[in-house]
Amino acid sequence: MAKSPEVKLAVFGRAGVGKSALVVRFLTRRFIWEYDPTLESTYRHQATIDDEVVTMEILDTAGQVGASATLHRKQ
Repeated sequence: MAKSPEVKLAVFGRAGVGKSALVVRFLTRRFIWEYDPTLESTYRHQATIDDEVVTMEILDTAGQVGASATLHRKQ
């Protein structure tokens, strides 16, 4: 059996704009109105796209200055 393709996604934006809400909505199909501020979270999720299972690693970044340095650090 072939290994499923892997996709890495990162969500960036200012604090309080709804990055975590968007990620949780995508993963669970539910919308949660209130969150504790995110420091940084990583999620793994499998989805079927065009009849192929794809593994996604989703990085939900903190909405703070300097969060973009995370992208360079994790590569």
